Amino acid sequence: MRNNLWGQETKLFNQLTPEQIMEVAEIFGSRLTGKVLPLNSIENRVYEVELASSHDFGPGFSSLHLIIKFYRPGRWSKEQLLDEHRFLLSLNEYEVPVVAPLSLGEKEESLFFDENTQLYFALFPKLQGRLKDELLQDEIEQAGRLIGRIHNIGSHGTFQHRLKFHPELFIQGAKSNLIESQVIESESLKHYLDLLDPLTQLTTPLIERLPIQKIHGDFHRGNIVWTSHGPVAVDFDDILNGPIEQDLWLLFPGTDPDSLKDRERFLQAYCEMTRKDYVSLRYLEVFRTMRMVHFNGWIAKRWSDHSFQQLFPQFTSANYWDQQLIDLRVQISAIQDINYY
Repeated sequence: MRNNLWGQETKLFNQLTPEQIMEVAEIFGSRLTGKVLPLNSIENRVYEVELASSHDFGPGFSSLHLIIKFYRPGRWSKEQLLDEHRFLLSLNEYEVPVVAPLSLGEKEESLFFDENTQLYFALFPKLQGRLKDELLQDEIEQAGRLIGRIHNIGSHGTFQHRLKFHPELFIQGAKSNLIESQVIESESLKHYLDLLDPLTQLTTPLIERLPIQKIHGDFHRGNIVWTSHGPVAVDFDDILNGPIEQDLWLLFPGTDPDSLKDRERFLQAYCEMTRKDYVSLRYLEVFRTMRMVHFNGWIAKRWSDHSFQQLFPQFTSANYWDQQLIDLRVQISAIQDINYY
């Protein structure tokens, strides 16, 4: 079940110039003003460009701006990227609020390859809205209905080329990345790595009993943009074949009374939209632990990228891995203490 989840970076991906970005963006077929603004993304390279004349991209979108997204080379294959695009376009067809890539030309293509930079890229309309750290009661319910609508469409089969949510990917994949990176010297890391095989054995039978379908994979508050028309789900980069519960805990991961109350309201709205009688998050600590381990593996794999070193300067310190070891032991204990039957 090993995979090429992350690939090698190329020089051109890390050193894209405004001229290259403008040249690629001209595939849209309209004149540009020359303004290029880099956007906040460390996994891919994302830029906003300005159009010389307005276009109608629909309500909620800017009429004068395009977003161009260069995909990190080697992370996803062409077929895996097309899985993402097909899902977004399908959701858009059913009027689920998402940002779908623009389809251009006679063949209505949405994924393009630039020979000069050897990078895949796509164009998107610019969504006008904002992120929210705290959600009001009605917004919690809107978010529940939004992911419910996404899951309704995602329930029709699985992705043909995308990966499966599984401990082999999220735990064993992370272990391989941490070992191969060779950037950390810590006794705690050695103990941390020793726990990953038994953790895989513990979580695998639990995860494998859950039904899988097409899911967003990373449905947290940073991936919901709030517009005058309501919430819009963004960043489908991590779509997976996985259990729906993976999309239902990240908005309200806490265990305090307020978080539990908000989560219950969110799940109630979700169940109403999906016509499900009941959704249980008794596997939440399994999902949380897999995400924690996966996150460390992701940083390790990307450590040669200077933006990761700037964002996570503590990653190679002994103190960081002392705490990671403590947290992992606590999580394993929490998983073992839950009755899953």
